[in-house]
Amino acid sequence: MWNAVKHENFIFSFRNSLVADAYNQLSVNYAEWEWGFRKMMHLWVSEKETFIQNQPPDKLDTNVLTKLKNEAQDKLRQEAEKILDNLKQYFESGAENLHLIEKYKEDFRRSADGLRNELESYSFSKLEEAIEIRKGRHKTDAVLSQYKRRTEEKVDRLLKHCRKSKCKLNNDEQEKEFETMWRETLSELSPIPLQKRIIDKEMELHLRRDLENRGSAAWQMLKEAKSLSTYRTQNFKMKNEYLDFSVLKCKKISESAVKALQGVKEFFTQERWHKTEALAKFLIDECNSYTEEKANGKADYDDTYCRELLRMINEQLQQANCQNLHISSCFEVELKLHILGDAARAFQKMHEEFITENDPLQCLGKLKPQYLSTFKALYLEKDECQDRAWNFCDQCLRPALVDYVNKRLGIEIVDDILSSERSIEYSTRNFFQFFVLEKLLEENDFNNYVQYTRNYVDFIKTWIQKHVLTRYREKASLGDLEKRIFSPIINKLSDVLKNSKGEKTKTVSAFLDNFREKLQQDLVIPKDSLEVILFKNTASPDQFSAFIEQFIPDLEKQVLSTFENLEIESKLSKLAVKPQDEIFKRVFGCGKQCPFCKVPCDAGTRAHTEHFAAVHRPEGLGAYRWVTTDILSYNICSSSVASNGTFRCTETKWEPHPYKDYRKYFPDWRIQPDSSITASDYWKFVFKEFNHQFAEAFDALPADLPEDWGKITKEQALESLKEAFKSK
Repeated sequence: MWNAVKHENFIFSFRNSLVADAYNQLSVNYAEWEWGFRKMMHLWVSEKETFIQNQPPDKLDTNVLTKLKNEAQDKLRQEAEKILDNLKQYFESGAENLHLIEKYKEDFRRSADGLRNELESYSFSKLEEAIEIRKGRHKTDAVLSQYKRRTEEKVDRLLKHCRKSKCKLNNDEQEKEFETMWRETLSELSPIPLQKRIIDKEMELHLRRDLENRGSAAWQMLKEAKSLSTYRTQNFKMKNEYLDFSVLKCKKISESAVKALQGVKEFFTQERWHKTEALAKFLIDECNSYTEEKANGKADYDDTYCRELLRMINEQLQQANCQNLHISSCFEVELKLHILGDAARAFQKMHEEFITENDPLQCLGKLKPQYLSTFKALYLEKDECQDRAWNFCDQCLRPALVDYVNKRLGIEIVDDILSSERSIEYSTRNFFQFFVLEKLLEENDFNNYVQYTRNYVDFIKTWIQKHVLTRYREKASLGDLEKRIFSPIINKLSDVLKNSKGEKTKTVSAFLDNFREKLQQDLVIPKDSLEVILFKNTASPDQFSAFIEQFIPDLEKQVLSTFENLEIESKLSKLAVKPQDEIFKRVFGCGKQCPFCKVPCDAGTRAHTEHFAAVHRPEGLGAYRWVTTDILSYNICSSSVASNGTFRCTETKWEPHPYKDYRKYFPDWRIQPDSSITASDYWKFVFKEFNHQFAEAFDALPADLPEDWGKITKEQALESLKEAFKSK
C-alpha cells in the first residue's frame, strides 16, 4: 500500500477508510487553525478601524497607513507561522496512518500561504476604507464645528439676556426664547451643501472607457443603450445573440467534426447556453455581493467601486473556460449594463444617504434637543452633573456599545455554531457534504436535487443562511451571545472609571479625553454629542465619573433591550462579520466541479494542485447525454476514464476525444480509473427516482437505467451514503 501511495497509484477515495480517516482528521484540525487565524484578523481589523475612527482626520497621513499595514503584516506572519508549526507538529505527532496522506501535506502548506495572502488583502482594504471614510468627513466636520461654535455663542448670549430679565421664565417661555434664537442662528449660517453626484452618468463614462477597444459592434450597442439606471439584473435573460455560432464554421474543426456537429448542434448550443447562463448568474451574484458590501458601508461613493466591478467581470470573461464558450460581444455589453445598472442605483442611494447623514445643518439639527436641555438647565442654575452624565451614557456610550457588539457578534455566532450540537456538520467540507446529502435524501424533493447539481454555490449559501436564521430565530439564543460580548467591555469601562479617580483631572473635558484615549481601540464615541455635553460643563470630574459608573448597569440593560427587539434578519444585516459567509468559506472548498458529472471537489484545502472526489455520480446528473440520441448517460466517470470510449464538449471543440486522455483538457482533475466502480446506491436511487424530471430539466430524454437500479430503496441509499463517507 505504501509504495502505491508514494507512486500515486493508490486510489484516493473515502471508500478506503484508512486514507479517509487520516485525511478527514487532518482537515478537521486545519479547519480549526484556519478559523483561529480568520477570527484573530477580524478582531485585529475591528480594533484598528475603531482606532482610525477616533483619530482627527488631519493626523491620518500616509505614515499612519504604512505603520498599520506593517503591523498587519507582522500579525499575519505570526498567525501563518502558527498554522505551519501546527501542521509540522501534527505530522510529527505519531497519529495513525499519517504516511498515507504525506503527499497532501504540501496542499495544506499552500493553503496556509494562500490564507495569509487573502487576509492581507482583506486587512489592507479595510484599513484603507476606514481612513477614506474618516477623511471623507473632514470637510463636513470642520463646517459643523464652525456651526456649533456659532450656536454656542448664541446660547450663551441668550442665557445672559434671560437672566437679566426681571420676570422668571417658565418652561414654555424658555422653549419659545430658545426656538427664536435657534431660527435666527440657522438663518445667519452660510449653508455649505455637499455636492450631489449623478452616479449612473459617472459609471456610464467608466463603461465607455472599458469597452472602447472591444470593436465597433460593442461600441454601437453602447451608443444605442438606454440610461444605465433603467437596467436591472433581475431582467437579464439569455438570448441567441449572446452566443457566437461562427464557431461551427471554424477552420480549426475538422470536416468530420463539422458533419458530426450537424446532428448535435442543438445539444452543443444547449450546453453553451446553460454554461453561459450559469456564468452570467455567477457574475451577477458576485458583483451584487460586492455592491451590497460597499453600499452598506458608511463611506461616500468612490469611482474605484465601478472600476472594481468592471475588473471582476473582465477577469472572469478572460478565463479559458469562458473563452471556450465563444460568447459574443453582445453578451459582455448587456451583462455589464445590467450589473452596473443595479450598482448605480445602490451607489446613488448610498451617496444621497451619505449627504443627508453628513450635511452640517442636518447634523446640527440633531443636536438641537441637547442644546435646549443644556440651556434650560443653565438658566435654572440646576446642578446638572447627573443629567449630563446620563446624556453621556445615552448619547455617546450607547451608540458606541451597539457598534461594539455589531463588530463582534458575527464572530461569536460562528464560534457558537462550531461548538454546538451540530458542530460536526461544519467541521470539514466532507462532513458538511454528507449531512447535506443525507437531508436531501430525507426530503426527497427533485427541485432541491436539481438546485444542488446545477446551482451548487447558490444552494450551499442558501442552506447555510437558512440554518443560521432557524437557529437564532428565538431571540434568547442570540441574547446569550450578546451578553457574552458585553461582559468584557463593561468590565473594562468600569476599570477605566475606577482608575480615573486617582488621576486627579481638573475638568470634565480632561477626564473624557483620558477616558476616550484608554478606549480608543474599543469604542467610537460620537464627537458631536460629546462636544455638546462639554459645553459650559463645570461639573466635578470625580462626581461626573461616579454618576457614569452608577448608570452603567442601566445602560447595559438598555442596549441589550435594543438588540432584543430586533428580528434576526435585521441583526445579521448590521454585523461587520457575516457568520453565514465565514461558514461558507469553511465548508465550500475550492468550488470546482467534475467536468463530467458535476460532483464537487472533495479536497479539504483551497490551494491544491489537483481536484478529486470520493464518489462520482452518473454523468446524466451533470446533463451529459448521448449526442446522437439525446438520452441521458448513466455512465460513471471512474468507469468512463478506464474505458475506450470518447467524449465531446466545448473544450474539445466538439471533436471526439478519448476518455482515457481526459487530462489533456482537464489537467487539474484526477479521476481514478476503475471499471469495477458503479454509481453508489445513493445516486442510483436519486437517478431512478427522478429520471424523467432530470431529463425534462436538461431538455434530454430519460436514461435507459439498468433494471436493478429500480429495486434500490431509500434505506439502501442512506447506507450507501454512510459507507461512501464512512459515517456509520
